[in-house]
Order: sequence, then structure tokens, then C-alpha cells
Amino acid sequence: MRIGIDARFLGMKGGLGRYTEKLIKHLEKIDLENDYFVFVRKKGFDFYAPQNPRFHKVLADYRWYSFKEQFFFPFKLYQSKLDLVHFLHFNAPALYFKKFIVTIHDLTQRGISKNASTLPLPLFYLKKIVYFLVVRSVLKRAKKIIAVSNFTKKEILKYYKIKANKIAVIYESRD
Repeated sequence: MRIGIDARFLGMKGGLGRYTEKLIKHLEKIDLENDYFVFVRKKGFDFYAPQNPRFHKVLADYRWYSFKEQFFFPFKLYQSKLDLVHFLHFNAPALYFKKFIVTIHDLTQRGISKNASTLPLPLFYLKKIVYFLVVRSVLKRAKKIIAVSNFTKKEILKYYKIKANKIAVIYESRD
């Protein structure tokens, strides 16, 4: 199977960067059967050196939450002829229509109030609407959803019309 991993957070300290690094590190140790295409931004490209010959690094220098991510990244994914892509965050491109899974870490952005933002009111509400629509679309289109905790799974079920069996809780590694 040809599996893509959206590893554009690789090289960032903490949070999504650490999650990305540890996921790839552990997959390289346990999966000797599938071929992986690890999509990395230029900034993190030198950070990753595959340790498993079935893992291939691919330059995908598309900034998160950007026009390029939404409109050009899908074509890079299509060129790789992947059977499945794992998006490690909710920002899967709207124009990617093949099979994918997504990891949802939290739904914190849903609860942010205007008091916690420096954006002008119209931009604040526009950002919230776009966030809600993107997350809803990604959850609906994903073949499977990975939630990093039972709390996150409960939040997804509370706010979105998703069947519980579509969500798998997989805790993050501590090492």
C-alpha cells in the first residue's frame, strides 16, 4: 500500500511537530510492508532522514492554512498515486477527494471567544465560520478519525454528526 503522511509540521518544537516526529519514528520501526511518502516543508526537510527504506521524503513546501495548501498540495498528493493519506491535523485540503484519515487533537478553536482574540469582530467571526466548515468537511470526508483522547472523541460527537465507530482513540506516545 502507498501511504502518504502530511508531515509538514515536522521540525517544529512541541505539539504537532513532536506528534509528527514520534508517529513517523514508530511507524518506521513497525511497518516493513507498506511504502510511505512523507510530505515535508522546506524548513523541516533536513530535520528528517528516513531510517526505513520504505519511507520516502517528499518536498511539499505549502504553508498550513494557506491558499497553496488548499489548491496546490492536493496535486502533489495525486502525483504520488497514494492509496491513503494521513493528515495529522484538521487542515486536509478541500480539493483532496481520495481516501484519507485525520488526527484531531482538540476542538479548542470552537470555544475561543472574541475576548481572546485581537482580530476585528468581522474577521474573528469569519475565522470561526471557516474553522467550523473546514473541520466539519474534513470529519465528514475522512474514512477514519483518530482522536488523541476520549475527551476529544466526546467533543467531536457532541458538535458534529459523526458515527462513534468512525472515531478511534489512539493516545499519544510519551517517548
